Amino acid sequence: MGTTRKGRLNTLFRRADQLSDKGRHKSAFRLFLEGAQGGDLSCQLNVGTCYDTGTGVRPDRAAALYWYKRAYRRGDASAANNIGTIWRVEGKPKRALYWFKRAIDLGDDDANLAIAKIYLRDEEDRRKAIPYLRRVCKSQMVTESNKEEAERLLKKLCAK
Repeated sequence: MGTTRKGRLNTLFRRADQLSDKGRHKSAFRLFLEGAQGGDLSCQLNVGTCYDTGTGVRPDRAAALYWYKRAYRRGDASAANNIGTIWRVEGKPKRALYWFKRAIDLGDDDANLAIAKIYLRDEEDRRKAIPYLRRVCKSQMVTESNKEEAERLLKKLCAK
């Protein structure tokens, strides 16, 4: 009995993940890439991350964006968040906001904190951060550290 395409892709992902955990990043990247080209969503996200961080491959922003966008088009909120992070780091807040909002639309409540931080950088936009910080504080789907940071920022902002 032959393996299914999906089963083969799952196996590629698991092998790549195991190699990555062992620090064999170049080998992991090759398997993630094979899986990504085969259509595996998790592999696509990981290939984007490898290009983004230079893990197992030379850093390449354009390639990272390509793979993140492929994962995003298939509904991956982390991919949208990662695209937003790239644009934030490159000093393009409007593009970053666009992608962080896409991440929220796909269910990534942590992206609210990223949006709030962009608004907090600009004295004129500081008040725009409040509803995003409140969403983080109310959400049950954010990391504890992000919730604590949002609470601190909101307290500081409301004290002014």
